[in-house]
Amino acid sequence: MLLNYSIITNNISSFKKEYTIIILHGLFGNKNSLYSIGKFINKYLKYKIILLDIRNHGLSPRNKKMDYISLSKDVLDTLNFLNIKQKIIIIGHSMGGKIAMNITQFIPFNNIKNIIILDIAPIKYKYFNKNIFFALDQINKKNILTRKNAFHIMKLYIKNEYVINTLLKTFINGQWEFNFTILKNEYKKILDWNIIPRWKGNISFLKGEQSNYINKINYKDIFFQFPNAKIYNIQNSGHLLHIENTKIVFKLILKLCYK
Repeated sequence: MLLNYSIITNNISSFKKEYTIIILHGLFGNKNSLYSIGKFINKYLKYKIILLDIRNHGLSPRNKKMDYISLSKDVLDTLNFLNIKQKIIIIGHSMGGKIAMNITQFIPFNNIKNIIILDIAPIKYKYFNKNIFFALDQINKKNILTRKNAFHIMKLYIKNEYVINTLLKTFINGQWEFNFTILKNEYKKILDWNIIPRWKGNISFLKGEQSNYINKINYKDIFFQFPNAKIYNIQNSGHLLHIENTKIVFKLILKLCYK
């Protein structure tokens, strides 16, 4: 399946064409969710930067399957279409991070320069985000049309305004830019994880200090599958660490891309 994508084209004539950065958003997001990261990197490193809409998000096709094999193959199909086969850097947040990790079993080892994972571990999670699904369901049932009214409903169930405002960016004229029904039905698959072959390449995990998505008990799972992994604890941030501590996260990502 080919995914919807955009390419950051500033100073395209000066691209170091040997490197391509692929950016993968999290659940309920779209290719614009991490656009600011790509834009920041592009100011300093003239790599080609590609942002993707994962299936059932943004303008990418809809499909009832949300397992990580299918999601990974979508990304690979799109990279093949764009003739990108080597010297790849992958940045993934949450669900996008799981896709990035899963892709390592399909791309030749030497073709990936680096992987940067934002606040997710290679594990099966218990049911997260019940309040978010409930809030979205309420908005759908009440036929809410404006972001203002949607905000008031979401605030009843979601404490973190960063989360609310991030979600509302995908609420356009009373419609979500993701397929809520499919994501709700397939949520167990999104939480799931099957152990993949050990990958010994460069991979970094950026963990929000206040987030419960990566705990110290998960470190053994990370190092078992990625023995050369590095883990960075980002202070004063939760799961949306790239929004809550932008300066630190962006500078660290830039440093990791440059290595």
